[in-house]
Amino acid sequence: MVATTVWDIKEQLAESTGVEASELKFFTKQGPYHREQKDSEEIGRKVTVRGIKSFTRQRMEYPHPICVIGAGHIGLRQAMIFLKHKETNFVIFDRKPKVGGQSWWDQANTTSKLQTELGVYHLNFDETLEPPTKDYPWPSRDELLEHFEEKSREYGLFPYIRLSTDVKEMKVGGGKNELATYEVTLQGVEKLDEPEESFMTSALLLYPGNLSVARREDYKGEDTFGGIIAYGMFNELDYNTIQGKNVAIVGHGAFAVENVRTCLEYSAGQMYLVCRRKNLSCPRFVSWLANQSYTPVSAVLFLNAMQPMYDLVGFDQWSYYAVQANAARSHCTIMQKARFGIGDVYFLAISWGKLEVIEDKLGVKRLSEGALHCGNGRRLQVDAVLKLLGFVGNFDNDRLMKVKEMFGFWVNEDFKRYLVAEPISVMASNFGGTSFSPGAIVWAEHAMHFLHYPSDYYKKIIEVSGTLIPRHKTNGEDVPAYVVDARHGTQTMTIIGGVIPWLIERGGIEVGIKNSRMHLLHPIDRFIDYCKEDWDYYCDKLRKEGMSGPEFPYTHEIAHKYYSMYEAEHEAAVRKQMGGAR
Repeated sequence: MVATTVWDIKEQLAESTGVEASELKFFTKQGPYHREQKDSEEIGRKVTVRGIKSFTRQRMEYPHPICVIGAGHIGLRQAMIFLKHKETNFVIFDRKPKVGGQSWWDQANTTSKLQTELGVYHLNFDETLEPPTKDYPWPSRDELLEHFEEKSREYGLFPYIRLSTDVKEMKVGGGKNELATYEVTLQGVEKLDEPEESFMTSALLLYPGNLSVARREDYKGEDTFGGIIAYGMFNELDYNTIQGKNVAIVGHGAFAVENVRTCLEYSAGQMYLVCRRKNLSCPRFVSWLANQSYTPVSAVLFLNAMQPMYDLVGFDQWSYYAVQANAARSHCTIMQKARFGIGDVYFLAISWGKLEVIEDKLGVKRLSEGALHCGNGRRLQVDAVLKLLGFVGNFDNDRLMKVKEMFGFWVNEDFKRYLVAEPISVMASNFGGTSFSPGAIVWAEHAMHFLHYPSDYYKKIIEVSGTLIPRHKTNGEDVPAYVVDARHGTQTMTIIGGVIPWLIERGGIEVGIKNSRMHLLHPIDRFIDYCKEDWDYYCDKLRKEGMSGPEFPYTHEIAHKYYSMYEAEHEAAVRKQMGGAR
């Protein structure tokens, strides 16, 4: 039998309370006296502990409010996490006059819809909150903005939010480590002549939203084209003007795929999608399969579950540049520069002959009157050119936070400067989801935990995991330091989520939330029915134009077949985990 020593108990108490083990002293009573026990001794049956005020861990209290910049999805989630844990010493600033974030206010068009599913994209994403009551999986931009406003009011966030306020500058003040302070300069945006305001803060959390600056490119001959040339985002285009017109969509990212649906909805004529190389597009059912998962879906099953949709268009998803697989296609990794465009209308439009995808490594060569000329010599007779060339990061975010290097999601190894924008690209051999709320709650909890318990940052992150946490600097051209790729994001979240007991526990709970919300709001058969309903709506539009094409390829039986494959993968993964634990 192994005796429990004083040092063993000191370490356990240090872990749970955050007090240094060396500062703890244990006393046992011997007759009328108390004797201090040595670390090597067996712990007494009844001891007195000195060196702690409470067996409850004491969190760090700060002299100034925590400054949260951005009232989008993560910023609002951060406020909810703070209030859930009775942290009220914070303020959220946002340039916009309303909550919701720039991705939905600025980048999205009024016709934009959620590409992933509502079950994993809502502010109720917490085990203590009721799920949404609506079950339609793909709410519109306006419905989502209404949701953000409504929940911010319901959960009492507005007293902590200052809208129409720009955080212009930041200066690092006095103090070091957890005692550091920062001075930010605020400027009201409704009136340009409003005086600037100085605001002292003890920590800065910046959530600038997705990549915010559209990649712009001018083509030779634009002045002679004579038709519509626009970027298919930021509400730059009145889509009523493309009715009946042939349209070239340039690009193949998520926004380009979204614009296929929008153009079809507004009864465009023939559509062309011109790209240097095709990115994998994700059918809605495959997104559902990943988002409902407990253990992640393997990339093999992820690709195989796409088969019914890719068969319609005659593309082999396994041959895409992003897919790195063995000859047997029994193992693969997907490494794609752009995130998946998610939706079924892309495949419908191709299979019905409404959309042609033109893959040309040379891209767009030039425009002429009423035509787009591809690098391979092909001439497309079009009336409108929509540019969807992706986004780049905003160097103002690096400047504001004084970023020299990102350490995970911390700036310059300063745990009180936290900067998160959703990582770009796809780099994975398995997929636990395609949506945002599961990540948002993790980022918010990580930020809060280390602000409350700085010793965990120094002991568990810097000392123990510092060499494993990825780092990233700007390339000096078009990639700011804060814009990190999927590998950086996944590695950071995996390491941090695996070294702190509370975060480990939260990770398990949040996987359960994801799974339960998806099956509650989007049970498989109802979800397939909604997918088919949308598919049939667009098919009816095309039939009225005299076109014909295939029906929705995922029946209930086919969907259940792939779901059964996932269940088998999940059971095997659980058995492997349990075996490794023995």
